[in-house]
Amino acid sequence: MRISPEANRALRGPYACRLCRMWLLSVLFVSAVSGPSNVAVSATNGQVQKSTSQAGNSAPVRDAAALLEAGRLEEAEAVARRAVAAQPRNTAARSVLGAILDQRGLAKEAENEYLEALRLDPNSTVALTNLGVLLVRTGRGDEAVTTFERVLRLAPDHVQATFNLGALYAARKEYGRAIPLLERAAGVGKELARSNDVALLVTLANAYAHVNRSKDAAKLFDVVENRAGADPRVLFTLGLSVADAGDYDRAAKLFSRTNTLRPDTYEVLYNLGKGLYNLNRMDEARTILQRAATLAPEQPEVFYRLGLIASARGESENALGLMQHAVKLRPVYPEAYFMMAEELVKNERISRAIPFYEQAAAEAPTEAIYQIRLGVAHFRSRAYAKAEETFRAALARFPDSPLLYYLIGYTARAEGLYDDAVKAFARSLELQPNNAAALSNLGFIAAERGQVVEAESLLRRAIGLEPDNYPAHYDLGRLLVRLRRYSEALPILERGVTMGNNDPGVHYQLFITYTRLKRKDDADRELTQFKTLEEARKRLESGMSEKDELPPPKVSVGSPKAVKEERPKLER
Repeated sequence: MRISPEANRALRGPYACRLCRMWLLSVLFVSAVSGPSNVAVSATNGQVQKSTSQAGNSAPVRDAAALLEAGRLEEAEAVARRAVAAQPRNTAARSVLGAILDQRGLAKEAENEYLEALRLDPNSTVALTNLGVLLVRTGRGDEAVTTFERVLRLAPDHVQATFNLGALYAARKEYGRAIPLLERAAGVGKELARSNDVALLVTLANAYAHVNRSKDAAKLFDVVENRAGADPRVLFTLGLSVADAGDYDRAAKLFSRTNTLRPDTYEVLYNLGKGLYNLNRMDEARTILQRAATLAPEQPEVFYRLGLIASARGESENALGLMQHAVKLRPVYPEAYFMMAEELVKNERISRAIPFYEQAAAEAPTEAIYQIRLGVAHFRSRAYAKAEETFRAALARFPDSPLLYYLIGYTARAEGLYDDAVKAFARSLELQPNNAAALSNLGFIAAERGQVVEAESLLRRAIGLEPDNYPAHYDLGRLLVRLRRYSEALPILERGVTMGNNDPGVHYQLFITYTRLKRKDDADRELTQFKTLEEARKRLESGMSEKDELPPPKVSVGSPKAVKEERPKLER
């Protein structure tokens, strides 16, 4: 299970509290053995849950658990190892030693202790729960889910496993399975959740938000915010969850409050700037992110986000420079490579964009959009064979994508391979019935083949499904002109020109139509417009050139020490 970069930043930063780590799923409940009775204690928040372990809890085991709770890990390990040496078959001793080793970063040794405890007692919920936590930490989320499910089969009321499994389901976006578990852990009834566990309430609220239970989410977010008071750690964590739920306005306010309480912290400023960007408050976002970049010039995300702002403001060269700087800081950065390619395409530098699309697609092969945009760039470069190869390679990974079949069909149409195009468009329609774009293209091909009745039917059907479909209007109008049905063609073309006013073709078809209907002034106007647009098109095609080098970013970056002393500012 992949943990987000923001989670890692939060863990390394000053707000790496237990609450942050809990909801971000990089640390879950860890069970230890403590007290005079046979119980398991959460090392993260002190909640107690009975264990199914049958091993006795000796005094050394209880002492080791208490030292673990107190964070005295070296002493705890020494005591726990003595307990294991004295009682090698004591599952409680091995479980608490495993928890200590895990906390010390010795994951492999910890896992061995848990597995030995489970060999001795396969039904030890303490060992199973702690093993599940370790599996999450080491990137084995699917195995962790199986482990926590096993705990709940053994002990349906196990508090830690209930929350952990619910949180893992939520991380996998399986909210239908997550919410009942989280509600049970939180004690949700007719009233608001009874739990005082803020991390649990945040996780549950986030899950509600993702299934459009916005009122329930808002109520829980209100509860958490009221309980947070002036605690910047809780406010920051709540802001992350609210932003993830899509409420950027509230998230920005929470991050702003956090910044007031703990000013000039990179993680807070970055997320505040990101929230403002999502609210389209670009000037404010830029100012905040510039401050974040000054504090942490080694962080690539802030330069990437500043690049997005520059792009949104039409500062293309600056956008490319900032994103180039981001990939220098983080060579494996598919999002940045993709957006650099998009910026180049926006400026008609298509062949220059292709290597960046290729890099993004290679680094993130599961992102269909990267493959699609790479294929489209090949298509626009008239490298049709390469475009088809790209789309078909993506199709092998995404076999039920109606868009990929559509693009394969469109590429075949451009090459004049109408039989192949029809097959691809037909498959796209099977996967996505009432696909107006596919119908429009089938109508075009039918018209080219002289199947005028079928063509007209398909094109009219496309317009009925999508009244703003310009190609369908253009092709239907052109077909009716060819059939000399000028009066019928006129309203279709007049509607089309409102959508494709910069296309010289529609103006030429209107010129013919107005001429045949003896509307000379209108015909002259359309002919003039056609000639103007056609000349502009030819100039653009003949005058396009592409730069070989990307611009440097408009940013002054020194070493962290120099930045701290001199605090250089980003240029606008």
